[in-house]
Amino acid sequence: MNRKRKHEKIRLAFVGGAINSAVGRAHFVSSQMDGMFQLVAGCFSRNKNINIESGYVYGVPENRIYFSLEDLIHDEKNNIDAIVILTPQDQHINQLEKCVTKGIPVICEKALVSNLDEVVLLRDLYRKYGGFLRVTYNYTGYPIVREIREIIRKGILGKIQQVKIEMPQEGFLKKNVDGNPVVPQNWRLYDGSIPTISLDLGIHVHHLVDFLIQEKPIKLVAHAANYGNFKGIVDNINVLANYTNDVFVNIWYSKTALGNRNGLKFYIYGERGAVEWQQERPEIFYLYKDTGERSILDRGNAGIFCANDVVYSRFKVGHPAGYIEAFANYYCDIAKDLFAFWEDKKDRKGPYVFGLDESIEGLVFLSSVSRSIAEGKWVKVPENVL
Repeated sequence: MNRKRKHEKIRLAFVGGAINSAVGRAHFVSSQMDGMFQLVAGCFSRNKNINIESGYVYGVPENRIYFSLEDLIHDEKNNIDAIVILTPQDQHINQLEKCVTKGIPVICEKALVSNLDEVVLLRDLYRKYGGFLRVTYNYTGYPIVREIREIIRKGILGKIQQVKIEMPQEGFLKKNVDGNPVVPQNWRLYDGSIPTISLDLGIHVHHLVDFLIQEKPIKLVAHAANYGNFKGIVDNINVLANYTNDVFVNIWYSKTALGNRNGLKFYIYGERGAVEWQQERPEIFYLYKDTGERSILDRGNAGIFCANDVVYSRFKVGHPAGYIEAFANYYCDIAKDLFAFWEDKKDRKGPYVFGLDESIEGLVFLSSVSRSIAEGKWVKVPENVL
């Protein structure tokens, strides 16, 4: 598994990610887009027929399709370079433990694990065995999101004062043509100590705030509700939070906001300027200045810092890049980290990739949200509970 030649493709195995899953095709297409990765093996589904069919669609030979992670690791440990974990998060800790103890690099879907107890166990495993772990937060792969981060970093907006970020969706209130509720995957209808909506959507909004303004939450107050077709689970959360450097953050994520397919958007307000971006129009952002000037910018504007880099320009400006391309950008960044890791076995993250530390921070934040909901008051966000 010690490969050093950068012209070679990185050989992947999927765990989960079958053709009927929410994320399988997205990971497959994005990992293949720039020719850096090759999917060579997998254990895609517990359903035998779907497992075999997924391998066929993904171009994996039938003799390299497995029905357990243990068998995959046993047979493929020396024939793969990384395992991609694409199962629901309640399965992650057991799968991660099997990989890390065998020294296999891992690329894992968010949320990394389901709760703080699991993340402590995982931290201890990586301290003992070392290894490579990256977690996919794909929205940070959008070139314009990275551009906004650079604008903030360079101080163009001045001191950041407020952030408003929201991720509303409508899935838990939708009905089909017969008037019956559209039923999601079973794992989405169960809440643990951290509600599944927080592990699904809240982890993204927390991470985007951290990525963009690079400040940390200090205290927060949160409210949860159940508005949808499925009783007994949380499907709507609002959070108000104070961050370091006197930044105030307003967060909303929901599965019961009719009219929103995936309404991710954010507004960042500074003392000299502000920006606005929405995921459904990912190629542009709005820049507002204290002179009253309002601009619509894209990758083709003069003075762009990073969004027009060659790696993001698979086709010319005016032909929008989107969700899959953002995922592909993230996979390119992971590839760079993997090649660097193989050179000297030192785990150094690039500026656009994330691993265990960021996942710990996200779970601490979401655990604090749950504590505020339960106690009905403002709570402090621990700096380090681990």
